[in-house]
Amino acid sequence: MAAPVQERAGFLRFIEIDARDAPAHADAFAEIRAGRLQAVVVHNVYDGGTMAAVVDRLERHDPPLLKTWFPEQFHAWFYGQNLNMAHPSLTDYFGQAGQFNAQIDELFPAGQGLAARVGGILADLDDGRPFVAAPGPRPNEQYMFTTIRAHLDEGFLPPHFDNEQALRPTYQHLHSIAELHMTSYVLTFSAAEIGGTLDVYNILCDPESATPISHDHTRPPDVTQMKPASFAIPAGSMIVLDSGRYLHSVSPVGGTRKRWTACSFMSLSRGREATYCWG
Repeated sequence: MAAPVQERAGFLRFIEIDARDAPAHADAFAEIRAGRLQAVVVHNVYDGGTMAAVVDRLERHDPPLLKTWFPEQFHAWFYGQNLNMAHPSLTDYFGQAGQFNAQIDELFPAGQGLAARVGGILADLDDGRPFVAAPGPRPNEQYMFTTIRAHLDEGFLPPHFDNEQALRPTYQHLHSIAELHMTSYVLTFSAAEIGGTLDVYNILCDPESATPISHDHTRPPDVTQMKPASFAIPAGSMIVLDSGRYLHSVSPVGGTRKRWTACSFMSLSRGREATYCWG
């Protein structure tokens, strides 16, 4: 049976399902692309024991994943390289991507890595269309399928549209192989003790013509008087969001426990035979 469409904050339409029921919602991505649905919350992507074991290894930096940083004021770092913050040549990026993708896969039980497990669920939500790491510009190159993010006490993300990233020089090759409209997933490994919610605002941009509002010398919109659609995603669950079209942020984290998540950005390939993912 199909899950009922719910509404939050008077504008955001979403469905909430168990991972095993994803095949029964094969039109979910089509509904998101059409603007009739904005989010899908999926529970039981992983069980609690698997998430706890993964977090334990991440805390020990095992395996020794590539570590990069958000801007200092965000109180957060990445495992992996966020494409938005990579050097425009991407030489080091592609040199590191193969090892990173393999290490991420090895964090999980055999056959249950992010590309297989999360990618499989996403494909179920898109009528079987594969979700794969975007291919690089040269043979045997791939983008990093995802990044893992650690938000510390006071960590946050300001309001932004994901499609803003596409204006960066590092996106030049992706523009040639993928459509402009970006969506994303966020999978929670460990939720924050306080805060750390994904807050979505009823402010939209055209995915085909994003304008930067939260980078460099620009000022993001004042959302202090707006009621967001807020989601506190528990460990082992994920949210798929129309994050290229809808303004969103992460509320400040509080407490000693890190907010550990994985996040990938996603766009249809130009031929629409697959959806390409990157971190």
